[in-house]
Amino acid sequence: MLNLNDLDEIRKLDPKNVYDSTLELADQCEQIWNDKESLNLPAGYKNVSNIIVCAMGGSGLGGHVVASLFKDTLKIPMEVVNGYNLPSYANEKSLVIVISYSGSTEETISCLNDAVSRKAKTVGLTTGGKLADILKENNLPFLIMNPKHNKCGVPRVATGYMVFGTMAVLAKTNLLDVNDESVSGAISLLRQNRESIQKEAQEIAKDLYDTCPVIFSSQVFEGNAHIIRNQFNETAKTFSSYFPIPELNHHLMEGLAYPKNKKLSVLFLTSSLDSDNVKKRINLTKAVVVKNEIKEITYAAHGEDRIAQMLDFLAFGGFVTLYLGLLYGIDPSVNPWVDYFKEQLAK
Repeated sequence: MLNLNDLDEIRKLDPKNVYDSTLELADQCEQIWNDKESLNLPAGYKNVSNIIVCAMGGSGLGGHVVASLFKDTLKIPMEVVNGYNLPSYANEKSLVIVISYSGSTEETISCLNDAVSRKAKTVGLTTGGKLADILKENNLPFLIMNPKHNKCGVPRVATGYMVFGTMAVLAKTNLLDVNDESVSGAISLLRQNRESIQKEAQEIAKDLYDTCPVIFSSQVFEGNAHIIRNQFNETAKTFSSYFPIPELNHHLMEGLAYPKNKKLSVLFLTSSLDSDNVKKRINLTKAVVVKNEIKEITYAAHGEDRIAQMLDFLAFGGFVTLYLGLLYGIDPSVNPWVDYFKEQLAK
């Protein structure tokens, strides 16, 4: 098995340098949060009745985090669209945020054209491409990402840009109450704890080896579970899924019994901020998992507030999925089946 501390061996498997891009998560967050000052939104963008985030894959990860992390503080409904069309209720009172790392995602471009036709208040987050061109043509605001801290160029490794970019756009509208002090404190804490997060991620990756990891979390951090699921799929080429507590307690536990030769492991994302009810449910759920002879692994976030813990989970997820992919001896940057599918779809 690969020595996860041997950088020379890691470089051989990682020619596009996913490893260094993962190390630079804090820099990604800091950069895009500061870059929000260049985004000028019309006054009317603060007067909306709903928020719709349109994005696919790695580009949509920020929307899922914001929707779960701030569900109890957002004053208006928020929906994430992973597809071609806006919901039927979208209109001129909707804030539509279109996000595409490449700027060429066909589903997101379709949603952008839909938003323009419905005269929705639309704003973009991208590195450029066709998405930026359409936004320019329609005199719509957008925040350009300069992904200098994602040298591998892989969108799912740009989680800092995606998550904090989405937060930044919403903060500029005053629809999301996040201040600079909370963000800078979370980033400083990540820099302080990064090495310990890496070490724990290494050990957990070894525990997850040769299993299908299923992620359990509270609803608050469901967005993080979503991200880690995606990264297990793409970076480690491993089947994974996620379920939130308490919902899973009403059905999933009965599904742990068969087949008997299953290779599951359950990764619990736990938080000191979870309610007492959720903490009790987590402990009982762990007992059920063990009684079904399934490996139980726990990762607890560091930090005193939700933003700090979300960022901690974000860092952990990047490292644990990278390390698991390296243990399997694969290049963590490539997506051969996704690329094949896109090539066939374009024919």
